[in-house]
Amino acid sequence: MINIKKIFKRDVSEEESAHWEEYCKKTWSEAKVLIGLPNSGTYEDMMGESPFKSFIQLAMFIASNLESAKWEIMTVPRMITHESRNALAKMAVDRGFTHLMMIDSDHVFDKDLVHTLLLYKKDIVGVRAYRRGAPHYPCIFVKDKQVAETDAMTFVDAHDMGLMVTDAVGFGAVLINVEVLKKMSYPYFWFSRTGEDFNFCREAREMGFKIHVDTDIEIGHVTSKIIRRADYLAQEKSGEIRQFSDDMVQLTQEEKADKNVNYGKINLNK
Repeated sequence: MINIKKIFKRDVSEEESAHWEEYCKKTWSEAKVLIGLPNSGTYEDMMGESPFKSFIQLAMFIASNLESAKWEIMTVPRMITHESRNALAKMAVDRGFTHLMMIDSDHVFDKDLVHTLLLYKKDIVGVRAYRRGAPHYPCIFVKDKQVAETDAMTFVDAHDMGLMVTDAVGFGAVLINVEVLKKMSYPYFWFSRTGEDFNFCREAREMGFKIHVDTDIEIGHVTSKIIRRADYLAQEKSGEIRQFSDDMVQLTQEEKADKNVNYGKINLNK
């Protein structure tokens, strides 16, 4: 059963529900997704939650839906993160997948994460996560106007604002349309002081692709505990984290009227 209310974050009529169930099934059945785990991470249980449980629940949810039966979950041998991301990206291109969903294995998340992100039909879309080590700022970034992009970006406290456009997003959980990879040159990821995720986002933007983030979806970042928004707010309140000036942290909203995607504009026949 597809939980339309949970996916679209609002009540829907019976007629609307039937319409969106058709849309969901069509979107999922047309996709061939490679879910890749680029690192070994941690599988320790934290108060009933663990990345291991999240991945098991994800696998069971994928298998329980006929529309996602041809999707695959793939791991790679232990290697440097940017190399493992490259290996998964190359695999997605070479084996005819339509999308690559990379989920780092030190995160906990809902089982319908991949299914939900696919419905946006965006080139690159991530979610809201917080830095594992202190300071626990959100991994949503815009260009710092006072410093060259190769040197710095600044984080944005964007939450529960629907789908938005940003300059870079942490790659804890990101869905990439393989058509993006086909237009990029290998290696797609490389490490520098700005990180492989920043470098990928920068190159993608320079090629005309937009980086989206669903600020309604939060995933937990596992360390000695699970880092979430409450940890960021606690540090902000104590003065351990300082935000920058407003002109550095503006995001372009996908839908300015209500700060949410207007699903009514989606054309099923497109």
